[in-house]
Amino acid sequence: MNTGLVATRYATAFLEYVIEMNMAKDAYEKSKLITAVFAEVTNLNDTLANPLVSKEKKRDLILTASGGEWSEVFESVVGLLLRNNRESYLQSIMLEFQELYCRSLNVYRGKLTTAIEIDKSTIGTLMESIEGKLDGRLELTQIVDPEILGGFILEVDYNRWDASLRGQLNRIKKQYIDRNRRIV
Repeated sequence: MNTGLVATRYATAFLEYVIEMNMAKDAYEKSKLITAVFAEVTNLNDTLANPLVSKEKKRDLILTASGGEWSEVFESVVGLLLRNNRESYLQSIMLEFQELYCRSLNVYRGKLTTAIEIDKSTIGTLMESIEGKLDGRLELTQIVDPEILGGFILEVDYNRWDASLRGQLNRIKKQYIDRNRRIV
């Protein structure tokens, strides 16, 4: 069966269930934690897909990956996945759940990359400015990358604004190369 289809069906049902139980925000935070663990522990998905690992061990792995504490809602969802042999889809389901959650509440996720750490008031001002243009709430992750030399790179959904010094230097270099090609 198509992984995307399975993930979408389970994520949609999960979202409807947590909204009904008034626990959507908690489920969203838990899903972000789980996807972060999947990103760090690259073989977790392989272990969950392994038929030789018992359901109880898989349940314990998922519990550990989710921070060690479960709500009743999350436990019932994990139980459903284990009963239906869909535990290997957990990462995809959680990612799709996050997308559906954000779309349903007009939440935009973004990433701000700067060369140095910037203060919270500057980030707050930037977020207010962007939220005014988006007509929604912005969830911003800050990344410090000295390689960009200065300025910032802002990515919101599928839009990217590169105001970094490295980006500007690369554009100047490209223009210089293009001009010199025409001369020769």
